[in-house]
Amino acid sequence: MATLAKERDALFASLAQTAPEEFVLANAGLLDAYFSESFAQSRSGPSLNFVENPFAVIALGGYGRCEQCVHSDVDVMILFGKSVPKNADELVRDIVYPLWDIGLEVGHAVRSVRECVMMAGDDIEVLASFLDARFVCGMSCLYDEFSSRIADHSLSGRKGKRMIQSLVEVNRKRHDDYGDSTFLLEPNLKEGAGGLRDYHILLWIGKIGFNIKELIDLEYQGVLTHHEYEDLT
Repeated sequence: MATLAKERDALFASLAQTAPEEFVLANAGLLDAYFSESFAQSRSGPSLNFVENPFAVIALGGYGRCEQCVHSDVDVMILFGKSVPKNADELVRDIVYPLWDIGLEVGHAVRSVRECVMMAGDDIEVLASFLDARFVCGMSCLYDEFSSRIADHSLSGRKGKRMIQSLVEVNRKRHDDYGDSTFLLEPNLKEGAGGLRDYHILLWIGKIGFNIKELIDLEYQGVLTHHEYEDLT
């Protein structure tokens, strides 16, 4: 933990000289290294029967997109292949609590793959967070299973089209609530029209409708022209 705090201080001290896209990637990388090390050294990990019930640490939200800004929450999920064991909270204490000790805001969840699949089918916001999911450490094939089952249950065929329509409706309501940032004295740069959340919606629709992995895939698939892609980036 002392290492993470020291490395974050050094990274933040270089903020003015670091390109934004390099900073957010490096900031996410520091957290990746912390989780990998703390996962491996966890005192409770061996008691959770990794072989019979594999588990993994999954990054969500901005952290999952490797867009970890200065004041961003750290959104993370501990994913179990089968049911969540009763002593899973011990693993949370080992790897999550120390982050609170150095002043980070951590949003964490402990879920089984089955729970994730059911929740994604019922809640568009939960599904959106899973679309940003990224494997950090633990059993990597569990993440593959999680992604595959989410895709099969919520993103294919008519279900995918319904999810896209839900995202469009959520986006339209958000624009009604926050307005067009162009004409506001104090615009909400995340939620307002043209703000960061519009970019996220575009990515989520791209992942559902066109199975993109990277933003550039929208150009490769002909969804965006080269000039549109350049404008977007």
